[in-house]
Amino acid sequence: MDLKSVKPQDVVDGVKDLLGLSSKKVIGLDIGLSSVKIAEVASSGDTFKLLKYASIPLPDTVLIEDEIQKEEELLSAIEEAFNEIGAKNPSVCLGLFGPNTVVRKLQLAGGDEEEIEDQVLWEAEQYLPFPVEESNLGHYVVGENEGGGVDVIVAAVRKDVLMNFRDIVDKAQGKIKIVDLTPLAISNVFEYTMVDEIANDEEDEFVKSWLILDIGAQKTECVIYKGGMPIFTKEIPVGGAMVTEEIQRQLGVNFSEAEDLKTNTDDSGNLPEEVSEIVKEINETFFNEIKKTIDFYVNSTSDDSIAECYVTGGSIQLPGLLDGLSDLLGVDVSVLNPFRAFEYDDKKIDEDDLSKIAYHGVVALGLAMRELR
Repeated sequence: MDLKSVKPQDVVDGVKDLLGLSSKKVIGLDIGLSSVKIAEVASSGDTFKLLKYASIPLPDTVLIEDEIQKEEELLSAIEEAFNEIGAKNPSVCLGLFGPNTVVRKLQLAGGDEEEIEDQVLWEAEQYLPFPVEESNLGHYVVGENEGGGVDVIVAAVRKDVLMNFRDIVDKAQGKIKIVDLTPLAISNVFEYTMVDEIANDEEDEFVKSWLILDIGAQKTECVIYKGGMPIFTKEIPVGGAMVTEEIQRQLGVNFSEAEDLKTNTDDSGNLPEEVSEIVKEINETFFNEIKKTIDFYVNSTSDDSIAECYVTGGSIQLPGLLDGLSDLLGVDVSVLNPFRAFEYDDKKIDEDDLSKIAYHGVVALGLAMRELR
């Protein structure tokens, strides 16, 4: 290593890590396609409390999938988010998503830690869409399965993608201590929020599956959760921004006007007819993608036990979306409200902001729940 490239703060942090003096707390940093969201969470026993939260919008095309297109704009948004919550040189848990990331459940033969690592590496070579040597790979042993082996959750990300985000966070004076993938962060919040229902279900002979959808501006994260873990994940390239773009195109209005048109209803809760037709059209596209994803899961696993669906994300407020999902799936669809379980600092978090955080901030909350070992 070139010592000239080492920052003094890096040396201090390294010494603190070795001596065990570093704080175990990290700030959750969710860099989405339309905004940067950060959350600071405190834990006490089994209880989590939201202390601070910030959301900074991003201009269009700062990110395309998981590739950074406009570095300066992204850096500025991260710096603004850190400043808004007063975070100086924060330790960060970064969430990643996109085609250069993979989350997968594996059933392995088991053995000691080294044997499991060898099995994970061999399996990863078979299914990763990028070379293993070009990836950062991690795994978590969930426990023994009915076949006598072990269930393992494996997560991987391409190194160059991770390094690009690390460089940006470094420039913003943050330090990435943990990297997580957004489906796992969503699962963390779901587990914590729904712990009683999950525990009751696993005591029964029949273990049901839950479908969790994070419906954002440009993508939808699909997670199927069963038996205490996320067993299937898929990113669907459909989100609420498609409605905005189609309103702009068909009605000849600008972005702000289109955003207003898709959410502003009359006294009876109805949208203008031409806007309503556009929303219905995009909703149908979304429903078709969800159906294809669920059909693929059921056909490949023979598991048709999805009993409930929970949704989060800013686009769940689109008219007709929840009812349409319920009709499509034939199950109840509910909004995942993290504040059913999370406490919050009412001196720093305005109660009026809770619903907005509940819709937009689940990934950031899930990332902030992680702690350094």
